[in-house]
Amino acid sequence: MTGRRVGVLGAGVWGVSFAWLAAKGGREVLLWSSNAEKRSLLRERRNTDSTQAVELPDCVSIPERVEEALDCDLLVLALQPSAVRPTLRSLAPHFRAEQLVVHLVKGFEGSGVPISKVIEQETRVLRVGAVAGPIVPAELWRGADAAIIVGSPFQEVIDEVTSLVSSPNCRVYGTTDLTGVEVSGAMRTPISIAAGVLRGQRTGRALSAVLLTRGLAEAARLTAALGGESRTPAGLSGIGDWMLTATDPEERLIQAGMRLADGDEFGWDEAASRVGTLIELGQRVGVELPITEAVGRMLDGVPVPEVLQGLMSRSPRGEMD
Repeated sequence: MTGRRVGVLGAGVWGVSFAWLAAKGGREVLLWSSNAEKRSLLRERRNTDSTQAVELPDCVSIPERVEEALDCDLLVLALQPSAVRPTLRSLAPHFRAEQLVVHLVKGFEGSGVPISKVIEQETRVLRVGAVAGPIVPAELWRGADAAIIVGSPFQEVIDEVTSLVSSPNCRVYGTTDLTGVEVSGAMRTPISIAAGVLRGQRTGRALSAVLLTRGLAEAARLTAALGGESRTPAGLSGIGDWMLTATDPEERLIQAGMRLADGDEFGWDEAASRVGTLIELGQRVGVELPITEAVGRMLDGVPVPEVLQGLMSRSPRGEMD
C-alpha cells in the first residue's frame, strides 16, 4: 500500500500532527480546514497559531474545497464529535466504498453513537477504524518517542495506519476491538476533568491513583456492555492516555477541572456535552459510571466537596465490581 494518498479533515493540533506524521513517511497528504484563515496560514507558514513548533513538509497540500481532500485512499477525521455527521452527510457522494477511514475523535456523537458507526451510517465506506494513545504533539514534533494504537476489525486498516506512521520514534500497536478504543477515548474527558478537580482541591496523590483505577473499571464496564473487550481500556487508548493527561498541568481538560474546583465558570460546552452523552449512554445500557456522573453533577452546579463526599461514601463493594 506504499504511496497511497492521505486526506485529513480538520487542522487542529491532532489533524496537523497526523498530517506531519504521514508526510514524514513520504506520503502525499491533503490537509483541509473549515477555517479559511487557517488554510491561508497553512499554505504560507506551513503551520497554524497553535502548531507553530512544527513545519509541514511540501508534500502536504492545503486544498480550498473539502471535496478535494477526499481524493485519497485513506481519510483521517480530526473533527469535533458534533461536526462529524453533518460533514460526512454533506460529502457522502464523494466517498468510495474501497476507501479506508479512521478517526482521531475522543468522544461519541451527542446521541451516544460511536464515531465509527456515524461513518458507516453516512458514507458508503466499508472499512473504518480509530487511532488513539498517549501522544504529546509538541514532544512528537521534537522527535521524542511515542506510541499509538489503531482499533479496527479490519486488518487492512491496522496495517495501513501502521505503515503510515510507524517510525523509529513512533511505535504502532493494533487491536480488533474498535469499541474499546472508542470508549476509552470518550472516557478521557470525564476522567481528565475529575483529575483537574482533584488537583484544584489538593486532595493528594493517593486519590488521584484511585481516580484512574476506578475510571478504568467504569470504562471496562461500558466497553463490555457495548460489545467490546473489557481489557482494552487497560491499554494505550485508556489508562495510558489518561495517565499522561492527568499529570499534565497544561492540558486543557485539567485546567477546566481546576476551574470547577475553584468554583469558577467551566467554560467548555463541548467537553460538558461529552460528559452528558456518556451519562445518558450509561443509563441506557444499564452501566454504573459513578465518576462520570459525579463530574456531571459538578457541571450542573453541585458543590465540589459535596460531590466528592458522595463518591467516598458509596456503599462498599468488591474492587472488580
